Amino acid sequence: MRFIETMHKTIPDISVIVPVYKVEDYIERCAKSLFEQTFDNLEFIFVDDCTPDKSLEVLQKAMSAYPNRVSQVKIINHETNRGVATTRNTGLTHATGKYIGWVDSDDWVEPAMFERLYAVAEKNNSDLVWCDFYLIDTNYKVRRSQYCVENKVAVIKSLLTGFVHGAIWSSIVKKELFVKHGICFPDGQNVMEDKMVFVKLLYFSKQVNYLPEALYYYVKENATSITSQWGIDSMIQASAKHNLRAIFDFLHTTELKFELENYVQYAKLEFKKVLLNSMEIKSFQQWKEQFAEANSYVLRCPNMTLRQKILGWSVSHGWWFVIKIWVQVKKRIN
Repeated sequence: MRFIETMHKTIPDISVIVPVYKVEDYIERCAKSLFEQTFDNLEFIFVDDCTPDKSLEVLQKAMSAYPNRVSQVKIINHETNRGVATTRNTGLTHATGKYIGWVDSDDWVEPAMFERLYAVAEKNNSDLVWCDFYLIDTNYKVRRSQYCVENKVAVIKSLLTGFVHGAIWSSIVKKELFVKHGICFPDGQNVMEDKMVFVKLLYFSKQVNYLPEALYYYVKENATSITSQWGIDSMIQASAKHNLRAIFDFLHTTELKFELENYVQYAKLEFKKVLLNSMEIKSFQQWKEQFAEANSYVLRCPNMTLRQKILGWSVSHGWWFVIKIWVQVKKRIN
């Protein structure tokens, strides 16, 4: 591993970690949005996970337009491709800021994002502050509210049921939480790795706060991203299940295990509800078998549509004639 670093004159208030892999079409926009932040005392850590394209060249060119930011940039190079979880850990190892922020290199942020988050954190002595975001796809832009009661247990419940997004990139977190509690990303498990970490960070936080402003732009259109292949790749699903089980195992060791039991089951249903969308018998069979212990909770799951609840309940109870009728109706409608 090698990295390029320029000495900081002061300790950064926030270290922003940016994994880099196959993003030559996106990273310039991302980098500009970071270098144009209204907050000055930042550290930018770009971790190159052996990207095979021209992402680093594009990044270097973008840096040249912001000479005042060059001294704040670290570029770290993996010698082999390690995956996003390990890449995030590498960034953490080199981060020196009081808070850690995260930006995926195919996304971008509002110019005042880190100034606004830091102001809330300092005012409230927050361990963790999160905000809203925009979901960007080819044909639409949708604001996603992350509102939740500013109580860590309430946020964990909302995270498990999918009402709060599981990604950490719309937040800043005190670095000491990672250090004190030995929190890191699971090497080699690159789906929902941040959700697992987010749950642990929330649990160990004493003060959490929400900023009701959409400051992050999450791009769904990147065809090379892992999330774009969700539901069609068995290895991706296996990694997601690994990290979900790690969440459940962790919560089971805490005093919250009984309070969160229902929400753990809802999280299992949230994970597999995508299988109900394809209207294929094979997917329905997967639904029935994956996390089968959660099937009895389907009718009360708060983040499933009526259609998904009816389908899920019918599949769970072997009412295949209901499924066949539904499929036929769907075909006629289409």
